[in-house]
Amino acid sequence: MRLALLTAVVVGVLAASLTGCSSVPADPRAELEHRAAVLDAAAQDLLEAVSIAGFSDAKARGAVDVCQSQPVPGVSYTAGAQVKIGDDLRGAFDVVAAQLKATGWQDSGHKLGGEHPSGRFTRDDVTLDVKTGGFSSGGKSYAADEMEFGLRIADPCVRIPDGSSFVDFQDLDKDILPRS
Repeated sequence: MRLALLTAVVVGVLAASLTGCSSVPADPRAELEHRAAVLDAAAQDLLEAVSIAGFSDAKARGAVDVCQSQPVPGVSYTAGAQVKIGDDLRGAFDVVAAQLKATGWQDSGHKLGGEHPSGRFTRDDVTLDVKTGGFSSGGKSYAADEMEFGLRIADPCVRIPDGSSFVDFQDLDKDILPRS
């Protein structure tokens, strides 16, 4: 009997840890809105830093997505931005990275791979990935003159009640505007 109980407890703990399962918060929408507000503020800080670095046409957007599947549905909110930087990828990356550091972002020293300048920065519970050089598909380059930014919060997934869907939260998708 004790062995069966112990086995059931161990299996339950392993299942919860392997699936990333957590309990449904009392108010999943409020929890997701809080995480969205944190990322929106970080994106606004990013837009300001990029503008100070000399690139004023940056655009940012936040979006809700699925982060777990049934039977443990969850949603997350992420934000991203992009800006045209021209042909001097290294120079633009260095200027933006210096401005990010001046505004409290810590360079993790992690490069994101590839031949173009990239890096990962952190501040509080937010991670910011910065990539230059666009991407290639079918031998053709796209967005080669852009810098892309991806913002995410630590522990991004908010469990939602069974029967709910990420569609119930998509009204949180939005363009993130610079502060006035």
